[in-house]
Amino acid sequence: MNENERFIHDRLPEDFYRRIETGNFIRQPYPVFADRDAWEKVRSVSKYAPLIIAEADAIEENSVPQLLFSNYSQFRINGNRSEYEKPYFDRRKNLAFLALAMCLTGDKEKYMSRLLDHVIAILEEWNWCLPAHIIWGENGPDEWRICDLFCAETGAVMAQFHAILGDEIDKEFPGLSEIIREKTLDRTVYNVLLKGITHWWHETTYPANWTVWCSYNNLATAFCLEKDNRKLAYFVKRYLEPTSRFIHYYPEDGYCAEGPSYYNKANLMVFRTLFWLHKSIPGSMDKLFAEPKIKNMVEFIANVRIGGKYQVSFGDAQPILRPDFSSAVPAGVLLNSPEMQALGLLNNAVLGACGDFLKEALALLFDQPETLPEQLSPGAPVTLFENRLAILRSEGFSASLKTGNNEEPHNHNDLGHFSLFNGSEPVIVDAGTGRYAKINFSPLRYTLWNTRGNGHNAPVFGEYEQLSGREYTAGFSLKDGHIVCSDLSKAYPAAAGVKRFERKLDFSKDQVIVEDTFELEKSAPAVITLLCAQTPVQKDAHTIQLGDVTLKLEGIAFDSAEIMPDLIFSRSGKDINIWGYTLTALRLRSENNSYKLIFQK
Repeated sequence: MNENERFIHDRLPEDFYRRIETGNFIRQPYPVFADRDAWEKVRSVSKYAPLIIAEADAIEENSVPQLLFSNYSQFRINGNRSEYEKPYFDRRKNLAFLALAMCLTGDKEKYMSRLLDHVIAILEEWNWCLPAHIIWGENGPDEWRICDLFCAETGAVMAQFHAILGDEIDKEFPGLSEIIREKTLDRTVYNVLLKGITHWWHETTYPANWTVWCSYNNLATAFCLEKDNRKLAYFVKRYLEPTSRFIHYYPEDGYCAEGPSYYNKANLMVFRTLFWLHKSIPGSMDKLFAEPKIKNMVEFIANVRIGGKYQVSFGDAQPILRPDFSSAVPAGVLLNSPEMQALGLLNNAVLGACGDFLKEALALLFDQPETLPEQLSPGAPVTLFENRLAILRSEGFSASLKTGNNEEPHNHNDLGHFSLFNGSEPVIVDAGTGRYAKINFSPLRYTLWNTRGNGHNAPVFGEYEQLSGREYTAGFSLKDGHIVCSDLSKAYPAAAGVKRFERKLDFSKDQVIVEDTFELEKSAPAVITLLCAQTPVQKDAHTIQLGDVTLKLEGIAFDSAEIMPDLIFSRSGKDINIWGYTLTALRLRSENNSYKLIFQK
């Protein structure tokens, strides 16, 4: 085993795999349908139980969302993902709510028929891999047998369903549970390890979220469905190897370069993996839970919280902080992190996302602590991720400044971008990202207004904005505990002629000053685009009102304002504007080599 695969294995008990091989473990962590006491108890105490039952009751009889190959092909034809993904995810969501409602109520007559309609429909799907993730040829799919993110996720959903309801569905359809077991293992666990099909996410040296996301789901599937315990021990080891690589290469401070909205499928997937093993073999994860690096990775989402319910948005992220509370809050308990436990007070937990409703809702029902901290803390006064992100907080203003490089995973060209909050209200923001289409991962990615340099608030010099590429970098330093200084001289293409560029953010609870000082080889105007959460109102030549915040300009002046397109995302099957309101782009222009933006309460 390579050094980069040993992080987890070096911290496992000596008898870990022997216990799996001999069957001395808990195969799956939740009660089966027949354990009526457990289900009736959780129904009586969980605030999520009535929500789940209501969702199930709204699902129509004799109606399963239709999946058409013509919709599958839309991705190849015009880049559309939602035409196929929405009904695909709705099938899995419906299965979850029907299964859980039947367990919570014990009412098989009411739910079984609709439940079996969805189970059999998912089994009949020719492919569990999404169209955006297969290899397309000129005339159709060339390679479609791979286990992608959502094939693996579907596998874990079917495996968990099998674990809690397999005996009951065999009473209605004898042998169906074995069909589920065989098909699910074949498409997921066996597909990756036993069929000679290469899966980059399992083999890659430097893993991304795909690696831990798929590995966790396939590991859970193996635990629930693999009858041969010697094989199971082998599968567990093989799926922990890439997870160990993921941890090995991760920054010690837990920084999620993929952006905070990918935290659930990156950092938190590491905890989910360890949590599953902790429940399967109690005490086996004690050394791992004590590792500072694991705690830093898990606490990342609490550390980027800003303005109460928001997160510092960068990359392909969204503004509202939405960790998977099902795992984030228990993580706070096991890792002794009050900040993570307190996230449960935000009370914006969802019952699942994409197709992952069954596992999410089970964890919300059974894994949550009985008590939470009394209040949510305002957060640390200063949070620093080395040369990546600085966050400063107070009961008045809070601010962030982003650095790093312009080829991070899910990158936006955002070096030097700052955000500003007034208490719990956003003032200057990063737009974030909406629903994916093919263009998001194509050569045209940086034609999108929200990903490119001029969609962020580092200046455009003449015609030159920041471009994508690892060679475009920036770092920062903190001075006197409240001044963030960033060197942006390497953030622009050579043609921009930037010889020197420093952005300084001087922070206090009642005033934030952003000062840019630069030297260009050839004089050019600097244009800054501030994305404003409140409609800008120009008071005079040097003053702009942004809600309760006054922006005073020195050396720079108002140029124009533009209402920006809404960014739409699907959550729990519904389309929403990710901000809940429309952003305004405020453009400021300067002919000087230095200027200040002074934000005051």
